[in-house]
Amino acid sequence: MANESLHQLSRGQIGLWGVLIPGLAQVAPAFNLFFTTGVMASLAGASVPLIFLITMVGMLATANSLAQFAGVYPSSGSFLTYIAKAIGAKTATSVGVITILGYIIAFGGIYIFVGSYIVSNLFGNSHIWGLTQIVTIIYGALVTIPVIVGLKFGVRVSYALYIFEAVLLLVLSIAFLAHGGPQGITSAPFKWPGGSKSTLLAFSLAILAFGGFEAAAPLAEETRDPTKNVPRAVLGTVVVSGIIYVLGSWALVTAFGPSHVGILAADPNPFHTAAAKYISVLAPFVTWIFLTSVTSSYIAANTQTARVIFGGARSGLWSRVLARISPRYKTPAFAAVAFVVPSIVIAVVSTAFTNPGTASGFLGTYGILGVIIMYVMANVALVVHWAKNDRDGGVKRVLMRLVIPIVGVAILAIPIYGDLQPGQAAPYKYLPYLTIALIVVGIAYTLILAARRPEIIRDAPGLLEGAELTSANS
Repeated sequence: MANESLHQLSRGQIGLWGVLIPGLAQVAPAFNLFFTTGVMASLAGASVPLIFLITMVGMLATANSLAQFAGVYPSSGSFLTYIAKAIGAKTATSVGVITILGYIIAFGGIYIFVGSYIVSNLFGNSHIWGLTQIVTIIYGALVTIPVIVGLKFGVRVSYALYIFEAVLLLVLSIAFLAHGGPQGITSAPFKWPGGSKSTLLAFSLAILAFGGFEAAAPLAEETRDPTKNVPRAVLGTVVVSGIIYVLGSWALVTAFGPSHVGILAADPNPFHTAAAKYISVLAPFVTWIFLTSVTSSYIAANTQTARVIFGGARSGLWSRVLARISPRYKTPAFAAVAFVVPSIVIAVVSTAFTNPGTASGFLGTYGILGVIIMYVMANVALVVHWAKNDRDGGVKRVLMRLVIPIVGVAILAIPIYGDLQPGQAAPYKYLPYLTIALIVVGIAYTLILAARRPEIIRDAPGLLEGAELTSANS
C-alpha cells in the first residue's frame, strides 16, 4: 500500500474554477492577440474577428470530443486514456509519444522567445549571446516551481496572473472600441474576406491560438465531481477564450481602422501602439501583460503535461520513475522536471544554429503539429467509441459522438495543410519530413514496447483509467 501511495494523486483538491483556470491560462489570450493578430491581418485583412469567431465554433467540436470522454473516463492520462479505451493501447502509446515530444519542442520555442523578449526589454537588444540563454534557463525553473509545490498553489498563481491579464485586456479592448478609431465602429471586421490560400493560413493561426484548451482533462483525478466539472471546464475554456479573441481583435482592428489594416499588420507590437494612442496610462503595462500571459500559460502547461506523463508512466508506457509523487508536495514532480528540462535544452541549443526569433517560430510550428495529431486522434477515438458502445444511444449520441467529431477532424485539417504545404522557405520546407519522423518515432517506440513488454500494452487501458496498481505492475 505504501508503494501504491507513491503513484497516487490527491483526490478532490479543486472544483470547477480550479480546473477551469489552467485551461484559460494555457491558451494565453494576451500572448496570441499581441503577436498573432498582426500576422492574421496580413493574411485576411480586417476580418480577423470573424475568423476567430468561426474558429471558436469549430474548436468546440474538438473540445466536445475531449469533454465527452472526460465525462466517461476521468483520468490524469487524459487523451491517453480516451484513445486506449476506444482504439487500443498501442495507438494511445504512439499518440502519447508524438504529443509529448510535440509539447516539449513547441514550448522549447516559446522558452527561447520569452528569454529573448526579457533581454530585449531589459537591455534594448533582442539577443545577447549567453545572457539570453541564462535568462531562459532561470525563467524555465521559475515557472516549474509552482507545479512542484502543489496543485492548489499552482492554480492560485495561474488564477492571479490570468485575472490580471484578462482584466487589462478587457479594459484596453473596451477603450479602443469606445474611442472608435479613425473610422469608427463598422461591420467590416465581420465580413467574409474570401476563400484564398492566405485566408486558410489565417484560420490555421487562429486554430493554433486555442492550443491548450484541453488542460483541464489531466486534472480529473484531482477534481471534485470530475465527470461534470472537467467537461464544463474544457468547453468553457474554448468559449471564454473565443470571446476574448473576438473582442480583442475587433478592438485592435477598430483602433487602427479597417482601411489601415496594413499598418496594423506591419506593427511588431500593435497593442502597445494603440494603447499609447488611446489610453496611454496603460501602455507601460502591455509588456507586463505579455509576461503575465506567457507565465500563467507555462504554469498551466507544465501542470497539465506533467500529469499526462505521470498517467502514462503509472501504466508502464514509459519509465515508472516518472510516476513517482513528491513525498512532501504530493505532486508529479519527476514528470514535471522531465517535461521542462528537455524543452529548455532544445531552446538553448536552437540558438547555436539560428536567432531566437526564427528558432521560436519554427519550433513552435513543428511542435504544435504533434499536439494537433492528438486532437485529430481524440476525435477519431470518439467516433470509434460511438461505433462500439453508443450506436443505440439515440439522435443526441449520434450528433455529439459521431457528427461533431467528424467536423472537428475536418477543421483540424486547416492548420495541418497550412504548416505542411509545399513551397515554403527553409527551415519550414523541412516540416513534412520532420513530421513524418515524429510519427515514426512514436510508432517505433510502441512496437519495441509491445515486443519487450506485451503485458504493459494488455493492462494499460485499465491502469490509465486509474485502476489500482497490481503487484505485477508496480
